[in-house]
Amino acid sequence: MDDVKSHLYALIFCGGGGTRLWPFSKQQRPKQFLKVNSKKTLVRNTFERLLPLIPAERMFVVTTPGYADEVAEELPEISKSRVIVEPARKNTAMAAGLGAAYIQKKDPKAIIANIWADQLIEKKVSWRKSVFAAAKSASSGENLVTVGVAPTYPHAGLGYIKKDRVHDIINSVNVFKIERFTEKPKLPDAKRMFKSGSYLWHTGPFVWRVDAFMKAVKKHSPATSKRLEAISEALEKNYGKGKIINEYKSAPDASIDVVLAEKAKNFLVVQGIFDWYDLGDFSVLWKVGKKDKNENSVILDNGGEWIGIDTTDSMIISEDNRMLGVIGLTDMIVVATEDAVLVAPKSQAQKVKQIVNKLKEEKKTIFL
Repeated sequence: MDDVKSHLYALIFCGGGGTRLWPFSKQQRPKQFLKVNSKKTLVRNTFERLLPLIPAERMFVVTTPGYADEVAEELPEISKSRVIVEPARKNTAMAAGLGAAYIQKKDPKAIIANIWADQLIEKKVSWRKSVFAAAKSASSGENLVTVGVAPTYPHAGLGYIKKDRVHDIINSVNVFKIERFTEKPKLPDAKRMFKSGSYLWHTGPFVWRVDAFMKAVKKHSPATSKRLEAISEALEKNYGKGKIINEYKSAPDASIDVVLAEKAKNFLVVQGIFDWYDLGDFSVLWKVGKKDKNENSVILDNGGEWIGIDTTDSMIISEDNRMLGVIGLTDMIVVATEDAVLVAPKSQAQKVKQIVNKLKEEKKTIFL
């Protein structure tokens, strides 16, 4: 156990946009910098949730240029040398690979827990127990490990994992072989998966030995591996940032799911027992929020206020000294920020991204 702990590192992903939470979440303030059910941001809570398991000096952050200052402000315990800024947006496979290259230089025996900064986790002790069980599973052999939880309802916007046989039991935590990953199934399929009891929601963390990760990428995505090998060599021989930037920009744009999860046969899943929320849209934000007597979830920030009359079961957000008046609405989303207003049924929460896409098409990026 001590050997696993002494080589366990965290790579915190802090570059997401949160487009389904527009305009509450925008490019200048993506969802990892929002405060949800807390006086602290999601990324700060992520760091503090990890801290009893992994010391700050073994935590790294991968982010994009626009968020480096915010990361430094939120996580002053993580030195600038361990905040890795992507030269370009290349999706999660290269972000994980870039972090792995930096960590491997520091510790070739590293076990990396890849952690997303924009999730809401309750029962933190149980969550850490699951992450450690994943690290323990990853330490023996070349297993690639993730963490799932039993779904509580059918959700078409999440990833699902079908469990295979039990692989191991670590500190009373079940570890299963994985039969397959399914990303964002259609609702009828999500209902079938939920009913079967054989599936878990994929909560996101990927845990692996750094050498096992690099080997798996080489096998399943040679084009990605080629760029990572060049970046690793540049780091080892101190070629400078120019070489790293050029290699990174030339790399494929692909997710971890496409590069590894959908292909590798040596994946395991830890079945966690904790409350997990992927804050992917306003319906989830409403679900986790504190409700008033009319079951409205209300977020008021920077002087925002609201008055509701005959309004129930709705997600209300008012910011920047706005007085928001709402009358006669049920199951709605109403968001008023400094420069944008959103009104939509909660049942259409997943479609908010379409507005963001439309704003991009019409080159109205000032509102993004």
